[in-house]
This record gives sequence, structure tokens and C-alpha cells, in this order.
Amino acid sequence: MHSFSFFATNGYRSDFFLGHGDNFSFNGTLFRKMNRVCDSLFNLKNLGVYRGKRYNASKAQNPNFYFGPLSLLLYGAASFLYELMPSGPNYVPDLATISSFFGAKQNSDGTWSSVPEQIPANWTNRVSPYTNNDVTNQILAMYLEHPVLFGGNTAAGSFDAISFGSFIKNGTLSAPANGPNVACLLYQLTTGSIPSYLNGVITPTVDALNFAASKLAPAYANLGCPIPLTR
Repeated sequence: MHSFSFFATNGYRSDFFLGHGDNFSFNGTLFRKMNRVCDSLFNLKNLGVYRGKRYNASKAQNPNFYFGPLSLLLYGAASFLYELMPSGPNYVPDLATISSFFGAKQNSDGTWSSVPEQIPANWTNRVSPYTNNDVTNQILAMYLEHPVLFGGNTAAGSFDAISFGSFIKNGTLSAPANGPNVACLLYQLTTGSIPSYLNGVITPTVDALNFAASKLAPAYANLGCPIPLTR
């Protein structure tokens, strides 16, 4: 079972396995499906439904499908569509705005092709910063629109659920589903331990993680998160 997440498609790109290694090119078919499911309004509720459909499709089609804890980060990336990309004073994540951001152009036959990506016309900054806490709350809210199991397909043709610490048991979020718990989970995943036998190869990465942890620790300590250590 290979470690890849269907969420790497980000709605309009193929996953690595089904795309024969191409998980970076624009996929007009997927963008069209996303637009249909979202009914041209890319808000929290509609994107949550679409993520659920992508999960089910990838799980059914890809024998190497894997959905791990880090896949939650890409719910955060999806939230950028309605939190950061809407243009104009009313901040509506409509089709014109999102297609500009994705570099998508609709053809006369209804299909979609790729054009240069660009910031939506008349785009304006948020009035307030999009904080880590804001992103975490959106991750949880979108995931809970269509909760799915953590785990992956096996060679035997079955799906195995996974457990991770005290947060995920048998494929489901076992800790109370709230922003602080999800924030702690992601904090531990992104600043967790690195085996000592790798230190000689990735010392700069370890240093970078130590630096990130030192900056993040004060904020996350207030949530009661255990402080991870590299070794």
C-alpha cells in the first residue's frame, strides 16, 4: 500500500496512481465534476460533499488508495477557495472567481481546458488574517460535512482502517471532534520525531523542524498539546 492521498488532486488534478504519475496537470473532467457537485458555489458545505465523493471514487478505483492523518491538511487548502480567493466586497466563491484561480476555461462544448492561472479580478485581502486556528476550524468543519475513515486499500482487495495515537482509533476520530484536538494532531504530525539514523542525511530538515517547533510551541502549549522532540 503506497502512501498517497486522493486529496492531492485538490479537486482538479488526477491522483498519482490513476494519473500514471501525473498529479500536477489540470484535469478538465475533474474540474467539471467539482463544479457540478458544488453547483458553481465553492463554499464549505459544497466542497465537503465533493471531498466525500472524491474519497469514494478514489477508494473504489485505486488499489493503492491511502487516506492518512496528514490528508486533513488538504481540507485546509480547500478552505482557501472560500476564505482567501473570493473577489470583491461580498466575498462570493463563485465559478468566475474559482476558475480564474485554477486557470480553467470552459469550452463551447461544456468541457474545460487549462489557461494561465491568475489572481481573480478585483481580488482584495481579508480584513483579518487567516490564522492557524481559523484553518483548523475549517478543516474540522469540512471533514465533518462528510466524515470518512482513515486507512487504505490492501493487496487483498480490502480496506484497512488505521489508528494513530489517541486521536484516531479504527479509522475514526476518537478524541472529541473539536478545533484544539485537530490542531494538536496536526502539530504532532508536522513536528514529530525523526529517527536518529536519518539525521546524517536530513540534518537541515531536523534543524528546520526544531526551529518551527520552537516558534509554534508557545501557541500550541496553550491548547494542551504535548511538545514533540526530534531525536
